Amino acid sequence: MNKEIKIFRDTAKSRKLLISSGAICLVLGIVFIYGLGTFDDIFKAKVAVASGAVFLIMLIFVIKSIINMNDKSAIFELNENTVSGKTSPLSRGIGAINWKDVTGLEVQKVGGDTLVVVYLTNVAYYQTKLSKMFWNMAFDKQSQELQIMYSASEIDMSINELYDLFVSYWKQQVA
Repeated sequence: MNKEIKIFRDTAKSRKLLISSGAICLVLGIVFIYGLGTFDDIFKAKVAVASGAVFLIMLIFVIKSIINMNDKSAIFELNENTVSGKTSPLSRGIGAINWKDVTGLEVQKVGGDTLVVVYLTNVAYYQTKLSKMFWNMAFDKQSQELQIMYSASEIDMSINELYDLFVSYWKQQVA
């Protein structure tokens, strides 16, 4: 097995995601303008506030995606000891994860994407790496484990191939 693998962004997949996010942003912008009463002179506060808030969030994501398109660094880096990924703010925030801290891996459907979920122990070590908001998102109080999720949406690999790669590196560390 290779000692280290670096997986880079698939620009075609990233471009498709950017176009679909931009289209959603455009629709939200039109709904926001409609809620302001531009078309029928009737102000719809709930529609304007809800669509305006989601529009701003989507706009920020679209702008960040445009900026990240120029990033030529690896999306995933896997070696015998650690894995790191940049597919979400949480995975970027936690940085490199030690394979020895991984207790399980699974594929899970979340929203419109399928993700590889990595379950971690040694939570005290990782708590210092995450902001309070990210910690609350990742920490499961029942199991006392962190759940870090990785997507294959921006790489030239299916989620099952990414999962198999994660499992092979994890098993290498466990063996």
